[in-house]
Amino acid sequence: MKKFATILFTFLLGLSVNGQDIKELSRNWTSFAQSIEVSSDSIKKFKVVASVKLETSDDEAWAGVWARVDNKPEQGRGFFDNMGDRPITSNKWNSYSIEGTIDSKSEKLVLGGICTKNGRFFFDKFEVFIEDDAGEYQPIKIKNASFETKINDKIIPGWNPGIERGEIYSIKEFTSNSSEDSVDGKYSVLVEGKGITKDTGSSEVISAKMGVIIPVLYILILILSLLTYVSSTENEKWSRLSKIGIRFSSIYFLLIIFFQNNGAYPLFDYITQKPIELMQKAAIWFGEQIIGIPYKISTGPNGSGDTTYDYLVVFLVFIIAVLGTLIWTVLDRNRPNYKKLYYWLTTAMRYYVGLMLISYGLVKVIQLQFPAPNFYRLMESYGESSPMGLAWTFLGFSEGYNMFMGIAEVLAGLLLFRRTLTFGAVLTLMTALNVMAVNYFFDVPVKILSTHLVIMTLFLLSRDIRKVMQFLVTNNPVEKLTLIKRPQFKKSLTIGMNVIKGLVIVYALGYGLYNALDSRKLYGSKVPKPPLYGVYEVNNFVINGDTITNYKSEKLWKDIRFQREGRVQIHKMNKKNLYYKIEVDSTTQKVKFFPSGNSSDYFDFNYTRTDDSLDFHYIYKNDTISGQTKRLDEDDFLLTNRGFHWISEYPFNR
Repeated sequence: MKKFATILFTFLLGLSVNGQDIKELSRNWTSFAQSIEVSSDSIKKFKVVASVKLETSDDEAWAGVWARVDNKPEQGRGFFDNMGDRPITSNKWNSYSIEGTIDSKSEKLVLGGICTKNGRFFFDKFEVFIEDDAGEYQPIKIKNASFETKINDKIIPGWNPGIERGEIYSIKEFTSNSSEDSVDGKYSVLVEGKGITKDTGSSEVISAKMGVIIPVLYILILILSLLTYVSSTENEKWSRLSKIGIRFSSIYFLLIIFFQNNGAYPLFDYITQKPIELMQKAAIWFGEQIIGIPYKISTGPNGSGDTTYDYLVVFLVFIIAVLGTLIWTVLDRNRPNYKKLYYWLTTAMRYYVGLMLISYGLVKVIQLQFPAPNFYRLMESYGESSPMGLAWTFLGFSEGYNMFMGIAEVLAGLLLFRRTLTFGAVLTLMTALNVMAVNYFFDVPVKILSTHLVIMTLFLLSRDIRKVMQFLVTNNPVEKLTLIKRPQFKKSLTIGMNVIKGLVIVYALGYGLYNALDSRKLYGSKVPKPPLYGVYEVNNFVINGDTITNYKSEKLWKDIRFQREGRVQIHKMNKKNLYYKIEVDSTTQKVKFFPSGNSSDYFDFNYTRTDDSLDFHYIYKNDTISGQTKRLDEDDFLLTNRGFHWISEYPFNR
């Protein structure tokens, strides 16, 4: 075992790389940037100005000037704007500016240009200004501001390619060259994008191949793991195939539990932090150098459990398990059985599956995972929702169904006890299969986790699967179920293990329920509603004295949605959405709207409100805008006001 552990560790270490070179990626956009160190004891404004134009036949192409303020460590996010809401599409030179603020938290000001899709993008004459103590803008010197240093090897002197912090990427769809078409000096920079399609830089590039490889991989994992039961695990002498099965299963499942724990084990993140960093480096190297993945591999959490990185971890763990099994078989081929290892493996799997489903079940019991449909969902047509959004709306509609699903998942706690293992595995298999089916057929990105929960449950159940089937489909008497024997331990160790088990169960059920109940106040049904809570349908919209009646106008608002504290969503008639950070003062009946998220850039949204209406007026960018609305609440929608009926003479299926 020690030899095997050493070989495995050396293999993982050998995969680790320190990527310092510029990496080439495939993507439908590119950028260039440089940074300036900034510091201020007070809030000061800054301005980034540049001349830009583009030549393109691609309707989706656009350019922009962008700026970001990087705050000091642990100081949160700073200002960011890339002109995504006001893209540059003109084929004539014009000057564009971005205005923001720095403060005592600020550390760096990063600025540059951004280009998307196919076309020829020209940039020239970058300027930066920062307020002094007297409130006057002062110019700040930057490197190669007008691109007079001619470009060699596609790298812009004084500027870095990319927008990422700490990483530099070259995008193969874009090239950078000097151009004599300029507004200041002899040269400008010309960034040219070619050959970009809708799938460029997307995981869809490899998705079709994965659709064959991944199911085959899962089938191989299931078959290899179930080899463990070719002979009974109670026998003193196991068959060769059974020993191969337990070796593979031990390496594969323990590594999956270790690297994809998902919070199943209490405080486990503290133990796995450094090994996970090593795995991240190994997975990225494997994906880029061996598989040849053309886009950036992200390792950060983003709500999806089916990222490219997650699949690379599965592939790597499978390869390690196969190689480890071969080495282990050669080094330890004379051992008669692996009863102790089997006990510890099944214990790890029982607690992983059980605790995972308990945590998922508790958030369903109190309807946190699938919340009741909000205004966004209620006003969205079925056709505009994603498959996952449709599933979330369906499952979140009924509080009772949430509780039913939650209780079924919490019953996986039966896996934590050896005497109820088989009964718990039968219930858990049905529950986990249903979860996996929803994830697959509604494209929910938790396929890896749910598939492994099913495979692990099958592994746990397979030791008694013949007896279970005999009980269910024949009239023959069934022998007693298999009880996984615990190895002989000292009395003190046995007592200690029982105490730890009790603490884990109390933690999972007690603290888990407490935490879930407390979370309702943050993002569940107990979240305080904002003062203007509701949807307001706009029935009259006036700009500078002219009533907008053209329903195709990009300026016309359709409705205003106050759903969350400090946020508002404006839905326009052209189906575009605007999101604003807001501050509501119900005393003066005034709302501050922050279009860019910048505290110094806002307009006052004045309103008059009744129980069923809200009239408003404001001035923004020299436009005087007013309107009248009709208020809607949840009970104004059929989905939420239909209710439950014991007797229905006719189906009410609308």
